[in-house]
Amino acid sequence: MKRGHNRLARILALALSFGFVVGQVAVPVSAVRADTMSDRIAAARQHQKDLQRSIEQQRQLLQGLQDDEAVAQTALSSSSDQLDSINAKQSDVQTEVQTATDALQRVQARRDSLQAQLRQQDYTLSLLESQIDQGTEDLEAQREALGARLADAYRSQQTTLLEQVLSSSSFTDVLSQASAYVSLGQQDANMAASIADDQASLDSLRRVTVATRYRTDQLRRDAEDAEAELVTQQAKLVQVQKKLNDLATQTQAIQDQQQAAFNRINDSQDKINAALQKQLADQAAFQKKIAGMVAWAQKQAAKRERQNPPPPPPSGGGHGGGNGTMIWPTKGGVSQEFGCTGFVWEPPLGNCAHFHQGIDIFNAEGTPIHAAKSGVVASVGWGLGGEFLVVIAHTGGMQTWYAHMEPIYVVRRGEYVQQGQLVGYMGHTGHATGTHLHFAVYLNNGKTPVNPRNYF
Repeated sequence: MKRGHNRLARILALALSFGFVVGQVAVPVSAVRADTMSDRIAAARQHQKDLQRSIEQQRQLLQGLQDDEAVAQTALSSSSDQLDSINAKQSDVQTEVQTATDALQRVQARRDSLQAQLRQQDYTLSLLESQIDQGTEDLEAQREALGARLADAYRSQQTTLLEQVLSSSSFTDVLSQASAYVSLGQQDANMAASIADDQASLDSLRRVTVATRYRTDQLRRDAEDAEAELVTQQAKLVQVQKKLNDLATQTQAIQDQQQAAFNRINDSQDKINAALQKQLADQAAFQKKIAGMVAWAQKQAAKRERQNPPPPPPSGGGHGGGNGTMIWPTKGGVSQEFGCTGFVWEPPLGNCAHFHQGIDIFNAEGTPIHAAKSGVVASVGWGLGGEFLVVIAHTGGMQTWYAHMEPIYVVRRGEYVQQGQLVGYMGHTGHATGTHLHFAVYLNNGKTPVNPRNYF
């Protein structure tokens, strides 16, 4: 009897020890923790990295798009200003229009690429948010299962130790259960720690995803602003192209009229050649005729400017691309630029079979003409070619010529004229094939024609 009592005491002691261990452990959740949780988090992090790279690429794409829009805006503003100015140079406007056209084509291509990337990014973000939501649901299920196991463990502890021992089929079973509880308790502790780690990872991913969604939405708003600007610039490009086409059509009509008039007068190549030679001879003779007056006028101009120095030219040059020392003498369209030309009525010069020594500006009969630069009138009246013209002498051996004007004496020879002062009216006297002003600038006392646009 005493031996049985001692055995029971030892069993109770072991049971008490076993009960203490049970109080420290919980029932395992072996089937709840999904093996794919770590894979899901790793995949989500990779998606995040991909999204960050994609956002950076989209920012660069947006920046390039905005840069091209700025190029287009500058070109369109410049071309529009030129077309609205007094005397547009169509070749320059055409260059600006082409620059704007090319830039807007690049904008369209970048916009299409950006929109496609944003659509892909929305899909990736939705996938990432779905993965995070699914991970959150899985962790919640693991928490619930772990909580149920802990509850079972608590209930098992409410059974008296003696009942647990007496209800066991053998003491070996009691020891086996105690060993399992100790082992599984550590697994549950590891599981709880893992759940906490996974939750922290998911929370971090969710914060980064929210920030990424915000940056994506900002990119989309910027892209929408760029889209609106593109539409505006495309509409402006259409307007500029129409104005340029209208001007080109008008200019071509004037040139056709001039060509037809010239052809009527000179119906053979012999007559054309003779007319060209006469132009050269008349111009040389006229320059020789007024040389003395020009020299005197230039001295007077220099004396006047020493007494009343003219204002300095604008810094950075004029609005016409030149140095800004002159103003346009009249308003109208430019029917012929300075330099080599295909018009056969212009005489040869240098390597050019036909060379136009000034700029032809067409407008209505009687359009006012003003001095492009202050100086002294060296000649006013009829030239040897039958045209009515004014020649103004300036300092530095420069001359400005205003030809084919109406035969009205607005200024007199020897008179000092201020820049912008009225000197006459547009006409078609002499060998003019239509109403226009032939405006020319000469250096070296009339020997060297230069492009008047260098001075606007």
